Amino acid sequence: MNSQFEALLVLLTVLAVYAIARLVFSKDDQHSGDEYRVFDPRLRARFDHKFADSSRAEKALNTAPVADDLGRVRVMQFNFAHFDAFPGPPDPECFADELILELYEPTTDFRWTVTYVVATPPGIRKFMDDEQWTFFYATEIFIVRRYDLEAIRRAVYGRIKEIHDEVAVPRSEQPAQF
Repeated sequence: MNSQFEALLVLLTVLAVYAIARLVFSKDDQHSGDEYRVFDPRLRARFDHKFADSSRAEKALNTAPVADDLGRVRVMQFNFAHFDAFPGPPDPECFADELILELYEPTTDFRWTVTYVVATPPGIRKFMDDEQWTFFYATEIFIVRRYDLEAIRRAVYGRIKEIHDEVAVPRSEQPAQF
């Protein structure tokens, strides 16, 4: 009986060591990737956007416009979906792209992304021809004669300021008056 008890104890010890080793190694495998699995590829594409090499744009004399002078809203990222804000599109006279901005409001510690279409008239025409569309619709669109980063920045920041000036700040978030 004593030898049966010892055999059972050895078997339980081996099973415990096996279970602990499996638990330790399975946690490493779960966290090896920093992204969650998405089973529907359409959902992956929707949330898989990355700014067009914004690090290169910042290195080029920090010319990609980031702002903190829009009242209570700050622009943290500013770039286009298919080309860098600096140096700009391959053809400044003919382009149509989505401008993606990451905004931040420090009083609420809230970050969000807004998008605008920025294009030249020939760029819209080319885009519509390429897509074979009979009409084009965008809620927020800026039409420019040619790519001019400073003019685009002023127009977009003016629109952001206009929108956020219309939104009332709750009394609890208003700065103290001295």
